[in-house]
Amino acid sequence: MRTKPCQQCQGETEVSIIDTGEGKADVLTVAIRNMPVATCNQGHRQFVDPSFAARLLDHLTREDEPGLPSGEEKGLFRKHYLCEDCGAELEAHADHRHTFAVDVELPSLDAFQVELTMPVYRCSGCGKDQIHCLGDIRKHTPAALAHAFQSADIPPG
Repeated sequence: MRTKPCQQCQGETEVSIIDTGEGKADVLTVAIRNMPVATCNQGHRQFVDPSFAARLLDHLTREDEPGLPSGEEKGLFRKHYLCEDCGAELEAHADHRHTFAVDVELPSLDAFQVELTMPVYRCSGCGKDQIHCLGDIRKHTPAALAHAFQSADIPPG
């Protein structure tokens, strides 16, 4: 893959593989494993292409997060959540935190993994663990992802 010159020093860059630290936003924690980045000889890092962050966010919110076990939000003023399998009410308090690992394949890049850690709630009817609802996680994904990039010293843009 051809990379652009370093944005900080204009030096040549090459693709390297890194793990980010954890990016946190409210209840969601994101970490990326084996992520490709462009790195110069001075150690500066940047995205392998300018659209990488947007493509990753789009992939997570449209393809990966909808596959997570999640309840359905009900109620206009007093929110409650129903199990996706049996329709019983989910516990109000998280049972524990769980890490969901998703494999991400973006065009022209090797596959890498994103770990999404969040609270899960047990269904009082069938016992299935799931997140309260997809919307609760989706609204925190952009900020958590940005913090993960910051932890890896990758500037925005």
